[in-house]
Amino acid sequence: MHSRTLKPLAALVALSLACNGADDDSNPLIAQDVDFEAVVLYEAVEGTASPQRRWIPVDLSVSHQGRLWAVQRLPRHPDFNDETECTTGFVGDCAGLNGSTVAILHPFAPIAATVENERAELVIDHNAWHFMRRPSGIAFGAEETGIDPDDPGAMNPDTNQSTLDERTYYPDIFATCSEHFTGNLTDGGPYNGPTLWTADPDVYNGENGPYSWSNGAHLDMVHGTEYCMGLAWEYDNRYWLLNGSLGTIDHYDFVAPHVPGHFYHGDADVMRFDLGVHAFTRVADVPSNIVQVDAELIFADSGGGRVIQMDTASGTPDGTWFTAEGIEGDLFVAPATSVMIGEQTLRQEWGGEPVPSGLASLSHDLLVVGDNASGHLTIFDREGTIIRTFDTGLGAGMGGITTLDGTIFIAHMEHKTVYRLDVIE
Repeated sequence: MHSRTLKPLAALVALSLACNGADDDSNPLIAQDVDFEAVVLYEAVEGTASPQRRWIPVDLSVSHQGRLWAVQRLPRHPDFNDETECTTGFVGDCAGLNGSTVAILHPFAPIAATVENERAELVIDHNAWHFMRRPSGIAFGAEETGIDPDDPGAMNPDTNQSTLDERTYYPDIFATCSEHFTGNLTDGGPYNGPTLWTADPDVYNGENGPYSWSNGAHLDMVHGTEYCMGLAWEYDNRYWLLNGSLGTIDHYDFVAPHVPGHFYHGDADVMRFDLGVHAFTRVADVPSNIVQVDAELIFADSGGGRVIQMDTASGTPDGTWFTAEGIEGDLFVAPATSVMIGEQTLRQEWGGEPVPSGLASLSHDLLVVGDNASGHLTIFDREGTIIRTFDTGLGAGMGGITTLDGTIFIAHMEHKTVYRLDVIE
């Protein structure tokens, strides 16, 4: 079971501050008389499904190279649902399960990014059907992760010999999670969870690995959280997930990766936190961002219309649970949780029933939350005090958001577009 080391490393805080930009007092976003406009940064292209359907940007994260990454899904064909879209014999709408990523190389450029102008790089993993199935979240993590030649995930299963001569490192690590009950045929049982990747283009490029047993480019996967709606990096290969099936917060430590495309997924550590009255409520097809600031987790409770915080160092052990691999994890109950911004407050700020979706840190002490139902953004501090609310003018469909150098970026699912909010001079 999990060796519980919960406080984030200093490097995590430093990265958060570096990625999330300006000091509180200098950020123009908090000025009540400053206006913004939503600038098109990337418009999604057509995907692989038949009939043709455009990708939907769902969530955003920033790589260590300062690139803005969007994870994308394809619209489900209206004739199918979770249970029927991919049945035995791949009958149904299997292609609609694929996810993809697009990396926007210059997120502050004055012109929009496209594949044609080489400012956007689109990748569909060789087996995105499983490892990036109807993605709901993306989070960049460690600058690198390593594997030793004698690790189980380095062994060639055909020869029982290592595929590596020395410890090998993979750079620019990120994780994704999926809004689906399974990663297999939809007439099977629950089988889904987060996946670990490297952004190294020599590995993550849509091609399969070099071995007969290679399965895409993923570095690890653990199958224990169905209908994940968002995730956040803690440190090393540790991530927090919003469990849309149970309303819990789940924690995964992938520990060591495996070589790209391997199938060894047995060394993870997992935990689960039952939030009681502050349980997370999923809204179908609406991602819910989660962020960590120091020892606090803060997440958008989309179905509850609230913003909730949880102390990661709290909770009482109360039994165990198991992933599909048979990994046993601790279950914690009664963690210290509270409502940062309530449903009634957001209703007043946004002018209707709130569906908070995007959530990101602007700085160590400021956060921003977006409304999927209206396109409003609200900036607030860590005490839950609202600084200002403004209407982006984009309307319903806002998905995940992220920030870079004090600027907000929005994945708009209805428009199938990534926007940057620029200050109007």
